[in-house]
Order: sequence, then C-alpha cells, then structure tokens
Amino acid sequence: MNKGVFVAAAFTVALFVRPPAAQAEPIEATFALTVNPLNGQHEVGRNQSDRFTFAPLPLGELTLRRGSDSLRIEGLPPIAFNYGNGPNTDIGSRTTRLSVLNGTVRHAFAWGWFAGIGETIYTQHTDYTNLPSNFYEYRDGNYYFINGAETEASRVAGLRLEAGRDVAFGRDRFEFGAAVNPSMHGRDVVTIPHANFGTMNVSFSDPETATQVDAYARFAHRVARSGEVLFGVRYINFTSRYSDHPGILSDRNVGWAPVLGYRLRL
Repeated sequence: MNKGVFVAAAFTVALFVRPPAAQAEPIEATFALTVNPLNGQHEVGRNQSDRFTFAPLPLGELTLRRGSDSLRIEGLPPIAFNYGNGPNTDIGSRTTRLSVLNGTVRHAFAWGWFAGIGETIYTQHTDYTNLPSNFYEYRDGNYYFINGAETEASRVAGLRLEAGRDVAFGRDRFEFGAAVNPSMHGRDVVTIPHANFGTMNVSFSDPETATQVDAYARFAHRVARSGEVLFGVRYINFTSRYSDHPGILSDRNVGWAPVLGYRLRL
C-alpha cells in the first residue's frame, strides 16, 4: 500500500477521533456533482495519438469538515471513451474505460488558505479492435502476431499533495487549488487473445511510473439555503512511462475542462 494511504488514514483518525471537548464541533457534510467535458490529447506508445473533445467526466465530490480539518473524496465511475479517428487510424479503434479516485485530508489556515495530503488511484482498461493482420508485439526476442484484438489494463496510485485558497464574496465564493502527484506507481498488463492465430492467450506485465498536475479555479454561487451552483475550469496533465524502459511513454493525457455542477449541504 502506498505510504500516502497511511498518512491520510492517520489524519482521518485525528479528524474524527478527537478529545471530548473538540467533539462538540459538528461535522459538516457536502456533496457535489460536476460535469467536466474534457478537451485535450491522449497519447500512448507506438506513437498513437488522438484528440478528444468534450469527453464526459462526471465527478462526485464528498467533503466532511470539522473545524479547520476536512476529508475530501472525489471519484469518477468507470466511463468508456471510444476513439481511433486520429492520425493513426491504421491501428484500429480503441475503447478505454477509466475510473479515478482522489482522497485527501485538508487543513485550513488563515485567510482561506489550505493544504492537503492524500492519494490518487487511476484504473483503466482499453480494448483494441480491428487491428490489421500484420500487427504484432515483440517481446524477449519473440514475435506475437495479433488476431484482430488486444487488451491493455493498468492501475497506478501515488501520493497527492494539495494547496489552494477559498475566498468568500458575500453569497459567493471563489475556490482555486492545485495538486501534484510527484511519483505514482503501478503495472500495465497487455493481453493478446489467440496470439499467433492459435488458441493461447499471451500476457505481458510492465511496471509503470507516473506523475500528474491537477489544478482548478471555480465560483460557487449560492442559489438556496443548502445549495450552490459551481462553474469554472480544470486542467489535468498526467504522464506515465515504463519503469524498465526509461523514456518510453506508456500513457499521456493533457487537457482542460469547463466545470459545471451543483453542491448540496447534507
């Protein structure tokens, strides 16, 4: 388990298991649902690159706050993206299913500033279909010809560090923050069904190392006693490379998204 999990768990225990005097403070809970139509570029190995426009990213965001401390959990359910209309159409079509989980413990300081620590987990599964008959994988001195289809799955996780500020303007609030994952780790598994046109499935597993920058700026406009409309923008830059092959790209996603959502105080 990543050390970020242990750090976040320790802060979570400190947040909710406190001395009796501190427990007099109530726990405030909010839940937000945002739509983030992502625009940018997706790039993987073999010089495969595709642009995506308004790729839907519905994100759920649960925050539990007591005093100056809070626990924030943000998640994306498995969402499928179909692509293959980029400059490399000879590699067939692809469908990627992606899920994201961010868990962070934050501490608020004076003037609305905050800092946080936690973990990010990415899980993806990609199906390659309609691959040309001469397509192959070369591993350990052997050629493995692909019979029209291939799958790739990976999970990477790592420490997440956050900083930002929330500024109130009457009924409204301006929220901005940035997060960095300096070192994420995982494995990428490629499976070739019916390799070399036979009956055997062949799989290869490679370790990955990734980094990420994630930043947002948004307004929260109160429209009801317990409800706020959220709108703004978000930027994501995620890059993963194969650990055993320095410099060789595994996956890169760079893009921005307008943010629109609603937050409810529970």
